[in-house]
Amino acid sequence: MSKAIPVVSIIGKQNTGKTTLIEILIPLLKKKGYRVGTIKYNIPSFLIDYEGKDTHRHYEAGADVVSISSPEKLAIVKRMNGKSPPIKTLIESNYREVDIILVEGYRHWNYPSIEIQNNHPYAKPKNRPCKHRLRITSTTKIPSHIPTFTHDDLDNVIHFIESMIK
Repeated sequence: MSKAIPVVSIIGKQNTGKTTLIEILIPLLKKKGYRVGTIKYNIPSFLIDYEGKDTHRHYEAGADVVSISSPEKLAIVKRMNGKSPPIKTLIESNYREVDIILVEGYRHWNYPSIEIQNNHPYAKPKNRPCKHRLRITSTTKIPSHIPTFTHDDLDNVIHFIESMIK
């Protein structure tokens, strides 16, 4: 039986910097030798191809699963009939060759998490129970029982993520 791949969720309200943080973390983790996977949850529908492309035509013709591959990339489009797959299924099916998975979204899953908060006076931090958690704020640390760092304290963020891997 293989060891579970560690998952760290990057959570926070829209436009707080979740994607930007992931873009910064990926090369830092890669430089340390880790193989990194990401999962992005999107509530509305999304497109990865467009009208006129062969894969789009296959899908529009009714194919249940469409894939396109090259030596550099693989993409699979699968009809989901209105129900997003559980994150565990995504991980088991597609992420066996990585050391860590950074997830953007899926805020309701109980994975270790990094919450990005914007220090707005009315912002209410999520204090849901979770084994491992830290918070990143925009400018100042806020009093909390959860370790809190500012956006420019990437060393502690990387340390937190590495603690999930080891």
